[in-house]
Amino acid sequence: MVTIKDIAREAGVSHATVSCVLNGKAKQLRISDVSSERVKVAAEQLGYQRNEIARSMVTGRNDVIAFVANATDVEYIGKIMSGILEEATRQSFAVKIYHLAHNTQENIIRQLIEQRVAGIIFHSPKNSAFDLIMQEADKKHIPCATVNLSNATAGIGITSDDFQGTRDAVKYLAGLGHRRISYISDKSETEFMVNRKNGFIAGMKEYVPAVCNPRIADGFATQNEESEPSIISILSEPKDKRSTAIICYSDYLACNVLRVAYKMGIKVPEELSVIGFADLDVAKYAVVPLTTVAQPFEQMGQETANILIDSIRNKRADLLDKTENRKLEVKLIVRKSTAPPQKKF
Repeated sequence: MVTIKDIAREAGVSHATVSCVLNGKAKQLRISDVSSERVKVAAEQLGYQRNEIARSMVTGRNDVIAFVANATDVEYIGKIMSGILEEATRQSFAVKIYHLAHNTQENIIRQLIEQRVAGIIFHSPKNSAFDLIMQEADKKHIPCATVNLSNATAGIGITSDDFQGTRDAVKYLAGLGHRRISYISDKSETEFMVNRKNGFIAGMKEYVPAVCNPRIADGFATQNEESEPSIISILSEPKDKRSTAIICYSDYLACNVLRVAYKMGIKVPEELSVIGFADLDVAKYAVVPLTTVAQPFEQMGQETANILIDSIRNKRADLLDKTENRKLEVKLIVRKSTAPPQKKF
């Protein structure tokens, strides 16, 4: 088996220099590029491979971060995971995935500790879904981060600016000439749901100030059969009072609005403009391609993993001992489901 001593002898440097280069600390300790390259070439020529098991016994951790999520079979979570995996791979870390929906927090805690994970990224609509795991991680000094959800305790949290997203959607529709604009969502009080609704309200106050009571319906579900009656009730209003535009909390719900409007003979976008949220594949391939607010899911995953790995490698107490939440910009993607309202309205 090739050892650090063998590499040091081949490269003509000290054992400490080899150790620093192989552990990614060359720049931090000001080891020259020439010496670093000699070490890397020698390691490759000798066929050196790190013994991660032995290393974890010394350091007390593996170069593995855990992704603990309520689900992984949803498109946007898959995109977040892709960003985490890409960044972790770039920094020579591995990712282990745990399903909250198929396991208890106690079992996950046990596995995380047994497998000596270096850090944890959480994804769930609410912090309460993993509060026990986070408490135990804090006791074991395992850094934690949340993605697509603000961090409620110590650590980093990366989200998209959902408030700005619906505010921008109202601004765009108002610019087209719409005044009767509705916002529809489900009845949950999750963070992103509250932020999107508040963004709509703020947008209406700023861009359609003549409307005293913004139209908000929050008893909707994403599923077709559950949301259809509520959508029908909104679209069944007299034409001179009916909303000329609807902003939905998700692309899936927006596509249901498109489907119901088609069944009712309401033309999109001529008689009704529709905007979704997320920019999932369903938005691109809808019968009427959907205007939507795009969230940077991959970037959210990348930045969360990058900050977490930085706190692990450099023992950044400033990232571990305080709560810091960051919002990434969203972008309105205009497609064919929106247009100016008919002049007769």
